[in-house]
Amino acid sequence: MRGLKLKNSLFIFSLLTSVLCLLFTDGSGKVALATEKELIRPEDIVIEKVEVTPNVSPYTLPLEVNNISNFEKFIKAIPLDQPALNLLKKNGFVVISDDTKSEDFAQFYTQLKDKDAPIFITIDSLLHYYHIFFDSTLMKLERELFYDDIWSMDKEFFSSAMKDYENGSSIVKEAARKNVAYFSVALELLKPKKEQMLTKENLKKEYCPEWMEEEQCKWMVDGVIEQYGEKASFKYFSKSDLGKYTFKIPEFVKKEVEEEIKLIKEHKGWEGSPIFIYKEDYSQYIPRGHYTKSEKLKNYFKAVMWHGRMTMLISGSQRLNKGKSECLDDGIISKYDAKIQNLQANLITRKFLQSKEIQSKWKRIYAITSFFVGFSDDLGPDEYSKIINSLLGDKVTLNILEENINKITQALLDYPCFPKIYSGLGGCELLPPITFAQAEQNLENTKGFRLIGQRFTPDSYLFSEIVSPYSGVYTGSRTPQPFTWVRTPIGREVRGFPRGLDIMALFGSERAEELLKELGDTEYSDYETQFAKLKAEIDSFKKDDWFKNLYWNWLYVLKSLLVEFKDGYPTFMQTKAWQDKELTTALSSWAELRHDTILYVKQSYTMAEMGGWEEEKVVGYVEPLPEFYNRLLTLTKMTKYGLNNLVPTKQLQKLKIEGALDEFADILKKLLDISQKELLNIELDPEEYDFIRDFGEISEGLISQVAGGETDPDIYKTTLIADVHTDGNTLQVLEEGTGYIKTLIVAYKLPQGRILIGAGPLFSYYEFKQPMEDRLTDSAWREMLKVNPPQEPEWVKSFQ
Repeated sequence: MRGLKLKNSLFIFSLLTSVLCLLFTDGSGKVALATEKELIRPEDIVIEKVEVTPNVSPYTLPLEVNNISNFEKFIKAIPLDQPALNLLKKNGFVVISDDTKSEDFAQFYTQLKDKDAPIFITIDSLLHYYHIFFDSTLMKLERELFYDDIWSMDKEFFSSAMKDYENGSSIVKEAARKNVAYFSVALELLKPKKEQMLTKENLKKEYCPEWMEEEQCKWMVDGVIEQYGEKASFKYFSKSDLGKYTFKIPEFVKKEVEEEIKLIKEHKGWEGSPIFIYKEDYSQYIPRGHYTKSEKLKNYFKAVMWHGRMTMLISGSQRLNKGKSECLDDGIISKYDAKIQNLQANLITRKFLQSKEIQSKWKRIYAITSFFVGFSDDLGPDEYSKIINSLLGDKVTLNILEENINKITQALLDYPCFPKIYSGLGGCELLPPITFAQAEQNLENTKGFRLIGQRFTPDSYLFSEIVSPYSGVYTGSRTPQPFTWVRTPIGREVRGFPRGLDIMALFGSERAEELLKELGDTEYSDYETQFAKLKAEIDSFKKDDWFKNLYWNWLYVLKSLLVEFKDGYPTFMQTKAWQDKELTTALSSWAELRHDTILYVKQSYTMAEMGGWEEEKVVGYVEPLPEFYNRLLTLTKMTKYGLNNLVPTKQLQKLKIEGALDEFADILKKLLDISQKELLNIELDPEEYDFIRDFGEISEGLISQVAGGETDPDIYKTTLIADVHTDGNTLQVLEEGTGYIKTLIVAYKLPQGRILIGAGPLFSYYEFKQPMEDRLTDSAWREMLKVNPPQEPEWVKSFQ
């Protein structure tokens, strides 16, 4: 029955994606922002909005420490210097750095309990626990399911391209040759290399600390091999893998393929592609995120990045010679080369239509990753299949394809679906006079076929639309210039970088908007106009729009933090400093989201230009945000529901996630109930106070389940990094990172009138620029944090 369920889900999915663009055009042919169809129905999992009228008794600010019942005992456990004490008095809370440089939320709670400090349960920890689940589940699916699917799919496509090359003539033969090269690159990237194999030397690095003696290390490694054999480490390929994943590059494409592989290995930035002619940003092929955890994941990352970024373009320029590339108004490559690339895409689609096995594997990968991240805004096998079927029917020979290529090309150009995010294809530069129309034309010229296209997400779209040329020129006179400012090679001062604050402001945070103005990041001639346009698009979303997939719904959870807390909420929550704290939490969780999805999300680019009482029992507190817990509970249920519908039964059992999701949901229900009681000024039950006190042990039990048996200790760490935008002018990327856990100390008033202070863990958030050829991995970021950490955002000074 489960097999039938999966099959039907994929069938429905293919129907939805085949009409995706036609359903959501805005009348001009360009697809509107909300372009994605739901993989599951929101009404199946949506929980009704929580309605609570908060009625917590206030206290007066500045806070007198004599009024805090447990103050003397608390500061013996967690000392406060005078600046921290001043902020506690001013705001009712303060955030301090933790000397232990903790990276584990669960362990942090346990340590607070050991210190006998009242625990304040933070939403930061809950968001991090969901990240662990999301990231580890996606990673296991990629490692244990998708890698094999893509390998076998690429092998079949490769064999088909070889036959097309042997049987084709003239232009079809050349297109087939290019496909042989294209799939050779993918297979070569996936293929295990000798240095990636499981060896005793590699196991020594993994299992033996530096202080361990050689004999003891040898004994340990031998024991691990004896017990686990080829499964002694998930970090490396086994000997059997070396025999299973074999591939040899054909001699007639060897030169081009090896040149592509060299450029991918060097990952220096924009270079002309030996196979595709146009410029590609090879710095994108540096494995980042969880893809550095094993050799298989590194190879998977590079191959999927290749399939996700390299585009077989539909149209070309009559003004360009064969083999040349330049971003002109009528194309990026020559008309002849575009014809070749269009034939390539249609040859691939022909094989896709002929092979039920390929269709099954592709739809499984695309459906599950779309549930996690979203759909692509580029054309792919589904859309091309629709065109070929409508024009040529079922039986498509090489000759019929060649004879009708012009007709197919026109149908594809007329297909009302255009990319909405510029992904750097061609390394396009804007020429004076700089206009919106020029940028839009460059974007339209990137229309084409991507086998597993990178995904459209609202934040990437907003980033691409809030920078130059859409934001105009710099009108400010600050020294130094704001974070977003760049000078282009032709001397124009423009908004080259977006900020995380842009996303939060567009999602409704008035405080983020205020900070952008204070920091000078709105001082561009067209920023306000463009901001208003994008804000109207976001505000037009209905509630169901935020349930398209897990990515969108995660953002919806974060939106619940971007509000001003009025009378009736705890006093500390009514301060502007608390708004800054919640903004930092939202940005940190968003950074984790981008970290987890770095392979699939289509990254935005800025186009370059040229030219005192006696103490009673001390109890803890829960950050009282019922709507947040409600939304995260909904996201958790949505996750379980979707995976049950999309992942095969055996694979779902291997993931070991259903029990963890149920436990997480139970915890969120309890936190929802507690937070409602807190806001209604109702005393908690002893069992509820015990739940708060024991939250460290509860968290440790939860995340060990959430991780599904993963033994890698890095999976729990908060020190994560993701590059989210590339500026073509400065050749820099925007990095969004989370660092060591901070300590939140907060004064809360209990129903009977006592004021206590408790402590809880908080994210730390970083936003900075980095050279594109040196995009950071998690390990490089951790080293940077130890040696030379970047500055934290200006606004954290209000509470830290």
